[in-house]
Amino acid sequence: MNRSPHENPAADAEALLLRQANADARALAARGSPRTASRPADQYLMERDAIEVWMPMASAVETIRAALGRLEATSPSKGSQIDPSVEGPTHRQGQFLAYICEYMSQNSAGLAPTHAAMQRFFGLTAPSVNSMLIRLEQRGFIRRTPRVAKGIEISIDPALIPPLEQPFKF
Repeated sequence: MNRSPHENPAADAEALLLRQANADARALAARGSPRTASRPADQYLMERDAIEVWMPMASAVETIRAALGRLEATSPSKGSQIDPSVEGPTHRQGQFLAYICEYMSQNSAGLAPTHAAMQRFFGLTAPSVNSMLIRLEQRGFIRRTPRVAKGIEISIDPALIPPLEQPFKF
């Protein structure tokens, strides 16, 4: 993993596209919202002035379709490894993920590090390492196999993992 810190143009570009699509969708929804909010709620008016009710509803449907189209156009592919609603890892989580990846690539068997190895590398206690692994698993960044030593599997796109900031050592 020979990337310099903060250098991941593909992930940055995808994140920018998603943020822009979300902003566009919110703007479209906000633009359609006043039209739908002013629709008559009275059944008598709806029967009498159907065209006045139909126009704001048609506008709302059009707005929703446009917003969904923009979101669909920029959403990750169906084979994506992470849930698109989940944001990327925090700085500390990214360092744990980077260490796990580097460890797995550096050992011949491709096994994940032990809790003790992570404790030594990060200078943390066993409960702190375990807590971090639980959070990584909850966020969908890793999968752990119960009752299997070194049973950690990375389930996040490697492009979203930052480079390891401190020198790697076993």
